[in-house]
Amino acid sequence: MKIGIISDTHDHHRNVLRAVEIFNGAGVAYVLHGGDIVSPFTAKAFAEVENAKFIATYGNNDGEKLFLNSMIQSFGGEIHPYCFKGEVAGRKVFMTHTQHTIDEVARGGDYDLIIYGHTHKQDIRTVAKTLIINPGEGTDWLTGQGHAVILNPTDMGYEIVKL
Repeated sequence: MKIGIISDTHDHHRNVLRAVEIFNGAGVAYVLHGGDIVSPFTAKAFAEVENAKFIATYGNNDGEKLFLNSMIQSFGGEIHPYCFKGEVAGRKVFMTHTQHTIDEVARGGDYDLIIYGHTHKQDIRTVAKTLIINPGEGTDWLTGQGHAVILNPTDMGYEIVKL
């Protein structure tokens, strides 16, 4: 079982379609999106990830939240205000958009995995026993290259993939 991790797609449709292709090729069972999908039309593309549960948090640039929520729910996904706290593939996960609380949450030791976005910069590190992942931007607008991460929750090994 694998988890696809992405953030800050900002309506970059070409990269979202590439991420969907990569996630399908990897056979992910979950897609975790750290916020800033932006529009419902971009969210709809994630419905094409086969046999995967889509879980997201709102970001600061997500616009039409009611329609975005409705679109994501229409294909069985979920989007959370502020943060997601739950179990994914046997791992305790905390996901939020901004970086403001992640170090404190990690030091608390309650989660195996913390996912965030917002900065558009990759940040993959371990604090205490918690793996923190910011996959970087799903666009290519600030850094010149979009990325996603494929995580194996069994051993917490990961692969960074270019979009």
